[in-house]
Amino acid sequence: MIYNLYKQRGETPLECIQRFARGNPELKGQKMTYMGRLDPLAEGVLLMASGEDVKRKEEFLGLDKEYDFVSLFGFATDTYDVMGKIMRVEKVKNINEMDLIKIAKIYEGERDQEYPKYSSKMIAKRKLEGDPLGQGQFKGHPLEKKKITIHKLQFHKLETLNNKELFGRLLMDISKVKGDFRQHEILTLWKQILFGSGSPPLVVRRGLGGVIGKFSAHVSSGTYIRSLVNDIGNTLGCGATTLSIKRTRAGNYKIEDSIK
Repeated sequence: MIYNLYKQRGETPLECIQRFARGNPELKGQKMTYMGRLDPLAEGVLLMASGEDVKRKEEFLGLDKEYDFVSLFGFATDTYDVMGKIMRVEKVKNINEMDLIKIAKIYEGERDQEYPKYSSKMIAKRKLEGDPLGQGQFKGHPLEKKKITIHKLQFHKLETLNNKELFGRLLMDISKVKGDFRQHEILTLWKQILFGSGSPPLVVRRGLGGVIGKFSAHVSSGTYIRSLVNDIGNTLGCGATTLSIKRTRAGNYKIEDSIK
């Protein structure tokens, strides 16, 4: 059987199906698998198969997807989302809604997209090379690429958060994630950057807050939204990282029908 589950923010896909299985004892002893990953900070549609339908995993991995997502401009991280180590901080200047509308149109169509360094595929590659943490930078090998299609990319709105609002959101979301995802280190870095704490302090953005952009996208299977956000930040010249992602559709499975 195929289930359309709602993965909560902070859960891994495995934690999501384990939570569902605990509430449905009739699934005890059955094979179960999720069909398509979502990052810990992402939420929304997660398809799960049980019983004989686990053999159909490849069929469902190829479904097109729709997402709502929020980008945070002026920052770039090594994971392309706010769970990553901050690699770049820029003051956001002269960014306007018309520029983002134009960039969204430019990004539509077929393109090559690099797998993020911190993605399931690249982590598996590093493990095979004996370098799971990426200390050797893949022993000189470049990041792999995949051809994707962005069927539609829409910009919706620009907003500004002050430092306190931004850090409060980061603290709330990152604290939901269990396991070892460098949470304490990452939150400490954000606090240093936003409030100038620590010795010595990192680049201080006191009073500048964060500029965020809200988008939606219809994309082919295998598209990394956080890579798309990182690329948009590079196009703008100020950097960008992903603040939130919500998968609203996978094939014919919609978020309004998801089991919470």
